[in-house]
Amino acid sequence: MKITYLLPLFTLSFWACEPTASPEEPETAIELPPMEEQIDYDPEMVAPGIISTAAFEGHASITPDGNELYYAIYSNDHGYSTIAYATRVNGEWTTPKIAPFSGRWSDGSPALSPDGKRLYFSSKRPLPGRDSINSSDLWLVERAAGGAWGNPVHLGESINTPFYEFSPSVDRLGNLYFCSSKPGGFGDLDVYYAEREGDTWKEPILLDEAINSEYHEGNVGVSPDGQWLFTMIQHKPGDLGYDDIHYAYKKDGRWLASRNLGTTVNTYTYDFAPKVSPDGKTLYFSSRLNRDFSLSEGQYTYESYQAYLQGPLNGFGNIYQIPIDKLELSTDE
Repeated sequence: MKITYLLPLFTLSFWACEPTASPEEPETAIELPPMEEQIDYDPEMVAPGIISTAAFEGHASITPDGNELYYAIYSNDHGYSTIAYATRVNGEWTTPKIAPFSGRWSDGSPALSPDGKRLYFSSKRPLPGRDSINSSDLWLVERAAGGAWGNPVHLGESINTPFYEFSPSVDRLGNLYFCSSKPGGFGDLDVYYAEREGDTWKEPILLDEAINSEYHEGNVGVSPDGQWLFTMIQHKPGDLGYDDIHYAYKKDGRWLASRNLGTTVNTYTYDFAPKVSPDGKTLYFSSRLNRDFSLSEGQYTYESYQAYLQGPLNGFGNIYQIPIDKLELSTDE
């Protein structure tokens, strides 16, 4: 992975015989380079300025036809999030909208089923006996035959607890993977698995030390065939950044030990929210990768600095995608 930093261009005007700029000349101007020239990174940012903006976006999940993308937009303090979606028309992404079932309570981590007929998400919407500030539950919403979304349904007490359930992901069989802070795990958030059984799920199982650790397994994404599991682990010693994405392969019915995805995706900062496309060919994830704000010469103007702060590369989360065949994934022990 390479990151290319381009410094702004400065136009300075001087008097012929004076060492300082004339007060009659215009202020020092900074010409901002196009965003695609500011960063050299193998994964592709998704729809800069439309989906990936100055806000914090994460947890992208795409429909089987590739023409709808659902994702979460967070407030700057992460105290609130809502689920948005964008549609692709003639190959171009249109202005996003808030999903019809979201926009009131704090909702996040949307995940479509591989057939696109269900969308799972986490929410702090109120429930009797639940602490809506410190608790989060998993919900699902189903798409009707005409394409409209129905009303959200709580996944029930076998999945949800008074603690924090977050980041759902399902394979083609409807088997559910998610993260929970309930007691009995390895760390503050761990990955659980619930096998689909009819219209519900069996009791969730805490995945073993091949996947979980004493560190923070905060996000999870399973491939449609159930053979690959991607997780975000936070503050793990030896990793590349604050949050790194890891992967594991299922061999002979058991998960091999999770491995760091490496520098193709992971950076010095926060890389998180891995999800696999319905065809199993693309990894979507989010990163807080940004340009270096330090200038080796010259200085920002107020206007040029605001331009960077209001653009996608301001250090908040953006959504990226990369073909999975570009990743060096191992199926060996």
